[in-house]
Amino acid sequence: MGNSVEAPAMVTWADADAAIEAEAARRMKRVENATLFTALSLLVCAVWLAWPSIKGLMEGDGVVLTSFGPPLVLLIWGIFVQDLILDNAVARSRVASATSLAWPVLLCLGALGLDGNRSQLAGSILILFAGFMCRQLSNRTMRGNFGVLRYRAILTGIGSASAVALTLIQSESLVSVSGGTAGSLAVFAVLDTVYTWTVGDDQKADRKRFKKRLDSLENRLLELKAQGAAVAQAASLLTTAKEEGHLDPEYGMRLLDESEEDMERALSLADDVEIIRKDALDAVIAAEDIAPTAKRPRKAYDMGEREVKLGSLREGEQLYRQAKKRATDVIAWWSKAESVIAEATRALDGKQGAGVAHLRELLGDAKAKLGQEQPKEAYEFAIAILPQLEADEGALERAKTSLVEARRTVDQSDGLDTQEFEERLEQAEQALAAGNASQAIGLADGVVRTVGRERAAMDDVLRALKQKKKLTKRYESRDDRDTWDAMLQEITDAADQRLWSHAGMLLERMTTALDKEGHASDEAKELYDFVIEQWKVLRNQCDAASIKVVDDDRRACEKAIAEAETALDGGRVKATLDALGQADAAMERLRRRI
Repeated sequence: MGNSVEAPAMVTWADADAAIEAEAARRMKRVENATLFTALSLLVCAVWLAWPSIKGLMEGDGVVLTSFGPPLVLLIWGIFVQDLILDNAVARSRVASATSLAWPVLLCLGALGLDGNRSQLAGSILILFAGFMCRQLSNRTMRGNFGVLRYRAILTGIGSASAVALTLIQSESLVSVSGGTAGSLAVFAVLDTVYTWTVGDDQKADRKRFKKRLDSLENRLLELKAQGAAVAQAASLLTTAKEEGHLDPEYGMRLLDESEEDMERALSLADDVEIIRKDALDAVIAAEDIAPTAKRPRKAYDMGEREVKLGSLREGEQLYRQAKKRATDVIAWWSKAESVIAEATRALDGKQGAGVAHLRELLGDAKAKLGQEQPKEAYEFAIAILPQLEADEGALERAKTSLVEARRTVDQSDGLDTQEFEERLEQAEQALAAGNASQAIGLADGVVRTVGRERAAMDDVLRALKQKKKLTKRYESRDDRDTWDAMLQEITDAADQRLWSHAGMLLERMTTALDKEGHASDEAKELYDFVIEQWKVLRNQCDAASIKVVDDDRRACEKAIAEAETALDGGRVKATLDALGQADAAMERLRRRI
């Protein structure tokens, strides 16, 4: 039971928003229906009022155009009735504008009918009520902002002028009840317009405070200017506040706060800026004494002077500091940079080569930096030239030594083809002559390494060829002896052509292959010896079991062992292993028979 009661409550709570929206939609629908009915009713009434004039126009009778006034007013109001149900700013603005314009006229129209009969009196009272309701709606909607109140005053003024004109034209005498009431209401509308235009603003107190503070700050600004203070930026803010503050007092007060703050900052910065200016000027003068061609410190100082005169103390302070920094750099580094550049120029005079060309480019960069009034960077560029020049000279000496060593190594390389070595040495000499020490060292050292490698290969090949019989002995009993002879001949041909590296590679490949084949033959020999031992024992057992030599399995075993022996002697390892496998199979059959 507890669950059955709780579940509907949870569903109701979960659908509360949907229920509220549905109820709001139903109410809005009823309001729309009522508005539509009201608009149709106004349309019917307008047609009913205009029907006599329309009928006379259709029958060709004369028609008074003023008779269309009331129907036209009803039609216009029927249009505005459609905006009453809309909850947005545009619709509210249209309705409020219409009511601001209409309520003085409605009040005068209602007052002018107070002298009629009872039905006219009732209609006049209803019109008066409608007029007062329109005024109330206008005041409630169009209020607060200065611009909105001015707009409402203009619309009400137009309606008041229409009401005055209507009172003067329609009233026979202002002494009558209707005429006096209409005149009083017209005067009331005019006074309401004047009030809305002058004293109806809800920001009036803020404007008074703004105006009072603005006057005070203007007087203070004049005093500071008379004292020569740099308050141009504060004056600019004050001017903007004077232009914008009357329309938006809050924004104007913020501008006045900024202007006052800028005045205080200008007064506090004035003494500090003067001290910084004097310090910067002393540094600039000292820098100009050291480097008369340096213009950047003086330029920054002059820009700071101009900013201070314009009232931008903060910018002027930054420019003064920048001028001092530039002057300090000139004082600290200009003489050092000129001295190092002159020394580097003398050191490079008459030097040639790729390395020297690079150093000349570096020297040019150093001079360009000095011309751009960056003495520290110029010094850093120039100071690196002399160590590099010394390093290049040492590299050239090492290159000459390496080239001499390479030449001696080539001259002592008897038995080697030195044509390629001579070409590389010529390239090294050309690189040395061009001042490219690293290339010359690389080529010379490469020649030495290549000669050493060729000489080592030559020694190995010549040693192997001297022991040719020992080498051929390793394969002379093999069936593929021709193949190994061809490999040995290829090594000999390469040695005859002095291709020692190639011959060494062929020799290493041949010896490796022989070692591999020899290892495989040794393993096959061990397996063959094992099978022979097993066969000796099994053969005795076959004799004891009356298995004669003519037996097929015994003959197959003997044959396989003989083939294995022949293949092993010929170096055919695979054939040996196949034959031993056949022998093992035949021996296994004999064991089962025994």
